Amino acid sequence: MAEDIDFNDILENIFLSENTQCKESYNEGYRTGCDAGNPEGFHLGYHRGAEIGRELGYYYGIVNNYLEEDDKSEVKHSEKTIKQLKRVKELIDTFPRTNSEQHDILALLEIIRAQYKKASMESTITKIHHHLDRILKYLNPLLPLANCHMVEFFTECHWDELLPKTLRQLLNEWDLNFAIEKFWTYTSDQNNNDRCELRQWIHTAQSHCLTVNNGYCLSIDQLQSHINSWGGIIRPEIKVQEFMTSKKSYEVQAMSSLVASLYNVTGSTHCLEAGGGRGHLLVALTLGYGIPSLTVDCDEIALKNAAKRVKIIQKQWQAIAKKITNGTEECIGESIRCDIHRFASAFVTTKTDISTIMRNAFPEHCDKDVKILLTGLHTCGNLGPDSLKIFKSQPSTMGLFNVPCCYHLLTEKVDAGLFDAFQRDYGCGQESVHGFPMSEYLRGYNLGRNARMLAAQSIDRVVSQKQLPSKSLLYRALFQVIVKRHVPGFALTEGRLKRLATNCNDFTEYFKMADSVLALGLFDRLPDSYLKELSRDLNCQWKQVVLFYLLRLCLAQVIESVLLLDRLLYLLENGFEKAYIVKLFDPVLSPRCHSIVAVR
Repeated sequence: MAEDIDFNDILENIFLSENTQCKESYNEGYRTGCDAGNPEGFHLGYHRGAEIGRELGYYYGIVNNYLEEDDKSEVKHSEKTIKQLKRVKELIDTFPRTNSEQHDILALLEIIRAQYKKASMESTITKIHHHLDRILKYLNPLLPLANCHMVEFFTECHWDELLPKTLRQLLNEWDLNFAIEKFWTYTSDQNNNDRCELRQWIHTAQSHCLTVNNGYCLSIDQLQSHINSWGGIIRPEIKVQEFMTSKKSYEVQAMSSLVASLYNVTGSTHCLEAGGGRGHLLVALTLGYGIPSLTVDCDEIALKNAAKRVKIIQKQWQAIAKKITNGTEECIGESIRCDIHRFASAFVTTKTDISTIMRNAFPEHCDKDVKILLTGLHTCGNLGPDSLKIFKSQPSTMGLFNVPCCYHLLTEKVDAGLFDAFQRDYGCGQESVHGFPMSEYLRGYNLGRNARMLAAQSIDRVVSQKQLPSKSLLYRALFQVIVKRHVPGFALTEGRLKRLATNCNDFTEYFKMADSVLALGLFDRLPDSYLKELSRDLNCQWKQVVLFYLLRLCLAQVIESVLLLDRLLYLLENGFEKAYIVKLFDPVLSPRCHSIVAVR
């Protein structure tokens, strides 16, 4: 008879059997997983380690290159920069080369990244310091030339006093037409190796102008690469040829695509254009890309007219606008929103709260977190610097895209020695708020009003179109001789004789009309022989005026380079790593061709 088995023992055996089977299955699965997972884990770790190694190797190579350059070069990095570079090198040198449970490798990597970022910014700042030092070493002795006034050409003997003797002697020997042709040749061909004072003057000035491909002055392609690296995509260009000039159409086409791309990558919710005037740029942003945008300007009449013009454009948008993708024009078939381009009247300063203005303009968005891309297509005078200061101080501004212009309308604390004729007589430019300099590095430095006015002129356009100055320069300078000699106490305000020469065939007519406008009574009192004597060498005088004008014009881009680098340096000094100067336009088509771009 079979042995009696307790029922509880049977249940226990069944339970233990299931448990044993589960354990064996687990062990078998674990062994299988290890066999399959080890190679996969190995490859994952290997490739991740290789990525970290490549990244650290890149940092290490850059840091060593900077340190070696500093040892060899006469131009040294700052002590702060060198200390930061050595800190990065030390962190990489001590980074674990093998797996270690005692170190958090990813945390160490983040520390190195942060320190390298800091060192990189310090290095860029140092580069700009050296760049500015080099420019100012060249420019400072020439500031009297940059700040002279053509009105005083004869009364202050500019030709003899402000130009190098050897250059004057050369030009005195040349015929005017021959000298002009040489000027066009030397400015157009930087590889020309003629050994003469004129070529040296031109090429030396050109060598001190801002150029792309130096890490902080970018081309459009380089900016697009940066936007891609930040996780953005480049939007198609929008071309609008109606309701705006060809120049403005070109600028809007070139800029709107980049602004729209920057808008997306910064996570902005709205776009605001400071000093937008007619609102041309934001027409493309709202209708072409559907970006809620606000045009802000202090001219209420201009804003009302702009709003009317925008409504007309909206009705005809699909007929007048083209989308350009890879150079191919396409019709725009998408529906548009006509209610997202709005206007607000305000005089923008550093105290302007742009997020409040935006919420007032878009009350339906007042409960949202407003994030603004601050733009400006040709911001006049202090509006450019003020836009940078707003970007720095107001966290709601996620990005900045600013094209400056009208440098003569900037305010700066100008030394008395740099005053021009009008500032000496009327005390202009004494405002307390200064648009230049912005950076700490240039604090206390002065350019001067006429130097800034010169910076707004375009040598590229002059050379491309072979433009010579108007005869009004000669006539006005000769008239100044008469005024200084016969009514020395008379203060002639700027602009009273503007465009007078367009109605005159010769200097005698100009003198008569100017005398009448100013009610001086000189024309009838002075004998004809006096005028003949004054203008007997008119051809020689005209030659000097023309050549002096062209030689002085060579300094325009040098001065503009100082203004632009000062603004970029201001942003870097305030911790904005992603800040650049971008050459945006063709300087022949749009002379103020550079922009300041920054991302928070």
